[in-house]
Amino acid sequence: MELKKRHALLPPSLNGLRVFESAARHLSFTLAASELNVTQSAVSRQIRQLEESLGFPLFIRHHRALELTEQGKEIALLLTRQYSELNRTIKQCRAQETGTLKVKVAMSFAVRWLIPRLHSFKALHPELDIVISSSMGHTSEELMLDEDDYHVAIYNMQHEPPSRYQQHFLRKEYLAPVYSGQLTQSPQPVSIDELLNYPRLHPTSDQSDWKLWLKSIQRPSQIHQPGLTFNTLDMALTSCLAGQGVAITDLMLVVHELEQGYLMLPEHAAIVANSQWMYFYHTTAESDDVTHFINWLTAEQMKEKTVLLRMAEQHGWRILD
Repeated sequence: MELKKRHALLPPSLNGLRVFESAARHLSFTLAASELNVTQSAVSRQIRQLEESLGFPLFIRHHRALELTEQGKEIALLLTRQYSELNRTIKQCRAQETGTLKVKVAMSFAVRWLIPRLHSFKALHPELDIVISSSMGHTSEELMLDEDDYHVAIYNMQHEPPSRYQQHFLRKEYLAPVYSGQLTQSPQPVSIDELLNYPRLHPTSDQSDWKLWLKSIQRPSQIHQPGLTFNTLDMALTSCLAGQGVAITDLMLVVHELEQGYLMLPEHAAIVANSQWMYFYHTTAESDDVTHFINWLTAEQMKEKTVLLRMAEQHGWRILD
């Protein structure tokens, strides 16, 4: 009795499907070759062979661009989804075997918030090996989420990331200017007018946080002011703590410094909480370790938000939702 082939229409070599998925995602044979560590001609050859095996074209080849055919779009969508699920399953199996939790996090969040508090999570799970990384994109705060060597990613974005990341909202930012008593040589908070005369510290060259805050308090004409520009918020805050100027920051990153009086806000400060910037987390694996970490993370964030709101009430800081 002859056995019926269950997957008779699949191409003889499944490697061609992987090459096609990469080329379709990038719409580029060159970028696919770089991702797969092969030559461009090898990618082109694999695609041609796959199209011959399937019996229909996958790409429309223009002079300097690629375009997916309708059939190519359907197959690319299916392959990307299935490969992502397979990759996630493999990651979960590895996580269960190794007892390692890999966390990828934006640089300033790691330095200013996560690392100083990580000992409390580690105390709850001493047997767990934790690996912290910050794979950077165009800026020091941008994570490369398409890289898969992590179980949890924590990041802030101006808009919600693409749906393929299965992102979860963590919290919004609370933006306001902070300064050290070393700057003013006074334990008393200064007025906003006085504050705006001091040098400004910028974590980005576009000075977007200062522009947003000044616009929110209806002082857009006072945007331009000499100062220092850094490429990370952490460096700007380090400069601020040293008394070198005033920095706009997400106050949730400096709750302890505010509590202990190392950093201050001006009198009647306005806290901008309606910024489009938000924090999200994304998981690539499901395991008890990931669940424990997420539960700890969200509980700590909620606890410190409560502390911040209490300080705002005590000091008369206005929160602009």
